[in-house]
Amino acid sequence: MTKVSETRRWRATICRTWLAVAGFLGLAIALSEPAQIAGQTTARALLDEARELSQTTRKWTDRTQQLKLKIIDRRGGERNREVEIKFKKYPEDRSRSIVFFRSPTDVKGVGMLQWANPKGKDEQWLYLPELGKPRQIAGAAKKESFVGTDFSYEDLAIITQIIDWTESEANCELLRDEDIDNQRFHVVELVPTGKDLSYGKVDVWMRADDLLLLRFDMLDASGQRLKHLVMSDVRNVGSIPTPFRMEMRNEQNGSRTTVEFTEIKYDSGLADDELSQRALEHGPQ
Repeated sequence: MTKVSETRRWRATICRTWLAVAGFLGLAIALSEPAQIAGQTTARALLDEARELSQTTRKWTDRTQQLKLKIIDRRGGERNREVEIKFKKYPEDRSRSIVFFRSPTDVKGVGMLQWANPKGKDEQWLYLPELGKPRQIAGAAKKESFVGTDFSYEDLAIITQIIDWTESEANCELLRDEDIDNQRFHVVELVPTGKDLSYGKVDVWMRADDLLLLRFDMLDASGQRLKHLVMSDVRNVGSIPTPFRMEMRNEQNGSRTTVEFTEIKYDSGLADDELSQRALEHGPQ
């Protein structure tokens, strides 16, 4: 394979990494006591209170994490990846993120940098060790698979942003309470109205005693389940309850992807130069 074709292959693979960064970084959902309106719990009140806490007592500014991805096809075949991600928030919902592959050998040292600006233009750079310097690239389609996993970029955006969906973006309804593994959950259905999504509905399971979102069903308009996500191994990292394990099952093709977070740090004081083109070129430290 020529250097040019190798570069194109890595651009296609690694640029798909980008939109997922914020997804894996934002998986800590705020906790609280169940919300009550006029003595009755409502879906909107639950979501609103979770959002409020994510912006106050559960708020964080930067996050560093190590994770392992395992992709298992319907025949049981496995592929593994080890990834490091750093993320920092800025005013007006701007952010910077940097991603490095640590293994396997054929991807080690490959990196991706993004400066995101919801009110302007996102900028992205790819670093391939054999080329020796970062190159600016374009983003990937949100409905594509994240580096061959069962997560799409859209899935990861849903997971991290669903508590921020407003009434103009989605109708919500509290369907029922349900017991799973001796724990009570509120099951909330959200039907996107102001969003262009692949799914007709998204059901979430909110643990009743702390409002942590631990299960997601992605459904078509008829209610058929397309994907099922379970988060587990919840640990407190400082004051922030954080799932350390995720499993996404694709009900259409029988594959699944597990994510194991081996290390997570919040508010360690990431400097701007740790999320720069120079840092991308120098690789993981």
